[in-house]
Amino acid sequence: MDDRPDQRPDARPESPPSTAGPALSKTEAKTEAKTDVVARTSNPDPVLERLDRLSDLLMRRIDRLEERVRSLEQDNGEIINLLIAVKAGLEEASGDLIAQLEEADDTAGPEDGSDDEAEDGPLFEVPCGPTMLH
Repeated sequence: MDDRPDQRPDARPESPPSTAGPALSKTEAKTEAKTDVVARTSNPDPVLERLDRLSDLLMRRIDRLEERVRSLEQDNGEIINLLIAVKAGLEEASGDLIAQLEEADDTAGPEDGSDDEAEDGPLFEVPCGPTMLH
C-alpha cells in the first residue's frame, strides 16, 4: 500500500459550529421564553426602556398626524364643494349677463340717422346700494 499522506481537499467542508445550543422541544422552548420575559421585566435594560418610551412617543405623534390629515382632508372637501358652488353661481350670472347683453343688442338695432354715441339707457341693470368694490 501507499504510505504517503492524503493531501486532497475534503469534498465536504466542515460546517461552522452551531451557536443555537441544544435542540429544545416546543414546551421547553415556551418555558425558556417565559423565563426570559420574566428575567427582562425583573431586570429591565435601560436601552430597551428608552426604545419603548420612544416607540410610544412616536406612535402618539403618528396618531396625531393622522388625525390632522383627516381633518385637513375634510376641510379640503368642504372648500372644494364651496368652490364648485361659486363656479356654478358665476356661470349662471355670466349667462344672465350675456342674455341681457344680447337683448340690449336686439332692441337697440340700427337706428335711423341718430348718433352712434348717444345712449338710450343703460345696457345693464345698475346695482343700487353699496357695492363690494372696497
